[in-house]
Order: sequence, then structure tokens, then C-alpha cells
Amino acid sequence: MASLSFQQTCISLPNGAQGVLAQAPHLTRAHVSIAIAAGYLDEPRTLPGLAHLLEHVLTTAPLEAFSNISLLTWFSQHQGSLNAHTDDYVTDVHFSIPAETLEAAALTVASQLARPAFSPSVICAEVAAIDAEWQARQHSSAMQRLSAIATLSDPQHIGAGCRHGNAQTLGSDMALLLEALTAFHRDHYHGGRVSIAMISPWTTETMTRLIKRMATLFSPPTPSAPSLAITPRWSRLPHAKIARTGNAVELLWPLPSAIARHQLIALSGLAGSVQQGYLVEQFPDSITDYRATLAPSGATDTFSLTLSGTATQEQVEALAADLSERLATFFATLLGTAPNDHDIVWQPPADTLQLAPAWFAHARRQALARRFIAQPPEHQPGASPFAANNARWLLDNASPSPSPSTFDRQPAAYPAVQHWCGQYGVSDDFAALATTAWAACFVPGAVIVPSPLTAQRLALQDIVFKQENSPHGSWVIAMGSQANHAMVALLEDAVLAASKAQEGMLAQQLIQRLTPLPAAPAVWVSHQAELDTISQALAALTCRSLTTTAGNTPRAAPSAADTQPANVAIMRTLILPGSPAQRWLLAAAEKYHSATFFQQARYEHRLGYVAAVRRGDGAPCSLGYVVQTSNGVQSSAGTVSAGEKRIEEKLISITNAIWQTPDKTLQAQLPALTPPETPLAALVLQWQSLLAGTHQPLHRLGQQPIDSPALTQLLSQISTLGHWQTHWLYSAGHYFVSD
Repeated sequence: MASLSFQQTCISLPNGAQGVLAQAPHLTRAHVSIAIAAGYLDEPRTLPGLAHLLEHVLTTAPLEAFSNISLLTWFSQHQGSLNAHTDDYVTDVHFSIPAETLEAAALTVASQLARPAFSPSVICAEVAAIDAEWQARQHSSAMQRLSAIATLSDPQHIGAGCRHGNAQTLGSDMALLLEALTAFHRDHYHGGRVSIAMISPWTTETMTRLIKRMATLFSPPTPSAPSLAITPRWSRLPHAKIARTGNAVELLWPLPSAIARHQLIALSGLAGSVQQGYLVEQFPDSITDYRATLAPSGATDTFSLTLSGTATQEQVEALAADLSERLATFFATLLGTAPNDHDIVWQPPADTLQLAPAWFAHARRQALARRFIAQPPEHQPGASPFAANNARWLLDNASPSPSPSTFDRQPAAYPAVQHWCGQYGVSDDFAALATTAWAACFVPGAVIVPSPLTAQRLALQDIVFKQENSPHGSWVIAMGSQANHAMVALLEDAVLAASKAQEGMLAQQLIQRLTPLPAAPAVWVSHQAELDTISQALAALTCRSLTTTAGNTPRAAPSAADTQPANVAIMRTLILPGSPAQRWLLAAAEKYHSATFFQQARYEHRLGYVAAVRRGDGAPCSLGYVVQTSNGVQSSAGTVSAGEKRIEEKLISITNAIWQTPDKTLQAQLPALTPPETPLAALVLQWQSLLAGTHQPLHRLGQQPIDSPALTQLLSQISTLGHWQTHWLYSAGHYFVSD
């Protein structure tokens, strides 16, 4: 099976900064993370959310060299993407950028993090943005999990409270916040806490020189700088029963406050082995899936095992004791073979699609390692985290979810199944795919529910499994030498379930509607021999249809992530038939309109705390300009308030102006789109193109120069062939479209 691994180089610098880099010659973009060993649990006790606020201010404050441009805007203008994340003990700003722009981007970000300019107006705006996030997410499963984890902490520890932050915790005294942000930045954003991670097509020597230049921008730590050491936060209570953490049990094994690097490497290897099927036979029948994670978000000083399914507290107690014993034994084995220094090879997880998220997670772990190994010499590494009675857990005490297998068993004719067979050029992306087998299946309007622990059982057979679900359909893909046989077995054991309500921000839910999906089941296989068998198995699965499926339900139920009645997302879409030239045009518009739209929608017109341009590629192809606000007035289904109408009018005005006066770059050239970065990503991109009505992903169409008359003709199609619509999605679940 095709897989990737990358040689690592680690460097240490005089000011205390550290770097890790890896060369990936096949990349066209570089992925860089600047991680600071400071997070929620380093804040002043009286200002929950201060670290989160600093992250926001750093990415939205004007750059020193550009009075009206923030990091976010700069990256939009340079075909890049940037984001940031604040966790318990680490804050990181990470970005992806075309390789030819790497040096400018890296120095721009490092300079902003090292020497930012704070202003009360930016601080005020970002307090409002954090509060809007809090209002939208406070009832989400992720926020409930954070609150649940806090109850397991020592009551005297700062971690016993949720540190996301909101307008109430941060207050309205801008002078106080400015002083607090300045002090927090001085104490924590210095070389002694900086870790820079870079993966790119550049040579190792060139990347090393760039990382050294970035690091020199940060000051050395002051003599009074706070220690990197982690204060244990877990109480002596062995467990807790917590409501509403989702239909899952999360087992947590707190890590000792002092851990050697080779112990962390062994723990990381343990998580990887568990993901690849180790322990798969140890779980009761009620467990349908699991995920092992070293240092999960929100509980970064633990080893976590999340079990999907149902279990009583008594069952969890017995399971925790048994798993602790088995993990301790396997950990001891790995510890005996783990290297005593840095990893020399980085290998992303087998199911990685794009390298960036996996690399950024790796970078956060490198920064976290600095804190675990920063204990004074007298603090020797403690015992195994899997010692008896050390496990904590979060146990959902909600009513069990309804069984997904409520089907209409009336005889029905097998549905017609769309099918494709062959490579469709994926070996042009990764030559290793020429000798790899795969199978992919799609069902519209329902969710494919595989038998329990499918991904882990397939991993034991050296088969990679990937699944994606939405209210509009579900697909699964298997890649490996026996993938076709595995897919038949998977479909024969699977059932269909009703699509769940969409999760995440309302704006994200609207964006999911941009890409077209077929109305019939579909199959794509690499080899003709198994096509008929897999098609028949998919048809048989589809015949076990639900009495009511999501495809028959025009509006999804409101998501737990957006229960505030004032939240509304509004998206204006441009839809074109989907010729290759039109797809290229919208790809160019997505890149070159993003910065302008973000600046105008969020800052100049203040339409909301979300503002983004996203593309749905296919036939038809579409482009969406989306905003989300918490300032709307609750409306009944199918109606629009006066305030929301004003937002729509401004949205139309902004998008019309963007298209009437195209960016000069848009007129001059079309973008070079990013090719897939892993073999699995190459398959998924091709599969998504087939489902969307095209036979080739956009990056494989080949960039053809378009002269000025041809571009003028393309732009004229916006008014002749283009179809504009406005989409509305309310947190109460109402969704409708107006032309």
C-alpha cells in the first residue's frame, strides 16, 4: 500500500528557539507552524480567555509594514491560508503558502508574533468575535467536553474552569486588556518557548537558514520569565460521570508531569499502534469505533481513548482496568525500543489526506514535549501513566441513541447504480497508485454505518479506510491490495441510517451545500473484476432503505453547535454550468476575491464574525460568499428580518462590485491549484470529481493560458449563464433559498 515518510532535521538556536524541518520534494506548497509553549492554563486566573484573545489579536492586528493589512488578509492576497489555535499548554499559528512565497510569508508571520502592535480598537473587535464564537459554540459537544474535563481537575487548579473566554470574562476595560496582553506576550512569546516546524520542497540547508532567520526575531527569555514546567491538574478522584459528552466514552490516562522525550515517542507510537488495530479484539460488542490520541485538544497532558457506542459505568470500570493493564504492557515494550533522541523519520497517519493538518499536529506535539521535559533535574520521569486506578473517564449518561436499523423491509427493486472503473489518471499524481487497488461507494441522503471497528480491522489487513458523511450523502473508500474484497464484506455487514443534523458553524453548514452530489448510489473501483459484485452489494444495501431518509427532509434539525436564536448564516452563490474554463474562473475568483471580501465583509461593513469565499467544483460549479452573524433578529421560517435584509443588500453590493471590477491578477492569470499531497488524497479528489459530474479534478486539467478576449467572454458569462442565489440558515434549523 502506498505510504509516505519524511526524514526530519532538528535544530536548537542560541535564544532558546527550536526547529524541526522535513523536505518533501513533491509538494508545491510549504506548511509551517510557529508554536508557542503557552496556552489557556498559563493565563492569569482572573482573565479566562486571555491567551485565546492574544491569538486573535496577533492574526487580525495590522502588520508593521502594512497599516491596513492583517496576517489573515496578507495570506488571502498571496494564495495562502493561515489559522491559529490555542490549547491548554500550546498556542500555534500555522500556515500554508506556495513554495515560491515561503520566505516572505515565514518572516512576515514570525515578525508579527515576535513584535506585534496592539491597539484598543482591534482588541475590542476581537473580544466581540470571541464572544460571538462562545455564543455559537457554548452548547456544542466540544464545549461540553471541555467543561466535563474541567470537573476532573483539581478544584484549586486553573484547569478546573473552562478557559475559552467571552465578553463577560474578558470585560470591557480595554486599557486593562492592553496591559494584560502586553505582559502575557512579553512573558511567553520569547525564544525559550518558540518551536518552528516546516515541511516544504526546499532543500534542508535552505529551510535551516530560513528557520534561523525567523527565530532571531524573537527575544531571548528574561531572567524572570515563567517556568515551562507543567503543574499537575488532575484531582485524586479516579473517575467522574458526566452528562452530555456525546454518544461516547472517553478514557483519559493523565501523564506524569515529568516525561523524557523517548517516553513521549513511545506514547506516540502506542497511539499509532492502537489506531492500526491493536486491542481491536478487546472491546465489547457495544463499542462501534475508537480513537487513540496522545495529548488530545483540551486534555493535552493525557493519553486518550475515545470509544463510540454504549456502555454502563460498571462496564467502563472493568474495561478501563483491563485496558490499563494491556496498554502498560505494550508501552513497556515500545519504551524499550524507542530512540533516546528526536524522531529521525516522520510518517503521517495512514488515513492522512493533506499533510498540513498532520504536520501541524506533529508541531504542537513537539512544542508540548518541551514542557514535559522542562522539569528540574530532581524530578525524574514518573511511573507508567497506565498504572492501575489511574484512568479517568467521561461517561455519557444520556438516553441511548435510537437503533440505526429501522428499515422498511418491503421488497423493492434494486436501484440503478452509477459506476466507474479504472484509474482516471490518479497514477499521474502518485505513481505508486498504478499498482494499488481501491473501491469507493456512495449512498445519497443517508449514512453508511459499517460494522463495529471496521477501520481498525481493515488496518490489520493493511487496508486504509476513509468515510465522509453529510446530510446529503455518505461515502466510503478502501485502499489496499485486498480493498475490493474488503468493500464487498463491508457493504454486506453495513446498514443505512438517517443522516444526522449538521455539526459545526452555520457558515460551514451552508458551505457544504456548494458541491453537487448524485441522486443515485455510485461505485468506483480500480479493477473490473469486482465491479459487478460491489455494485450488487451496494444495491442490496440501498434496498434496505429507511422509512424516512435525510434526502426526503428538506431542512436539517438544528445543530447543538448553534442553538442561539440570533445566529444566522447568509451565503450568496454564483452557479455556472461547469465547463473547464468556468471551473478555472471560479477557482481564480475564490483565491483573488477572498482577501477583498474578508476585509469588506468583516471589517468595513461588519457583517459578522465569519466572512469567507469558498468554491464547489463540479458540473455545475459554484462559488459562495458566506457571512455569519449573531446580531440578526429571530425570524420565522421563510421570512427575513429587516436587519438581515440589510446584511443581504450589503452582501449583494460587495459581490457585485467584486465582479464588476475584477482584480488585475484575475485578469492576468489563472491560479495553479494545489495537487494532492498523499496517495489517499489523490483517490479522494478523483472520487469527489466523479460524484460532482466531472471526470478530472481541476488540478489535472492543465493550466491553459487565456488571453484577454477569452477572459472577457468568460466574465460575460456571469450575467448570461450565471445564476445568483441567496441562502439562509438559522440556528433554529430554518433553511431557505431566495433568487
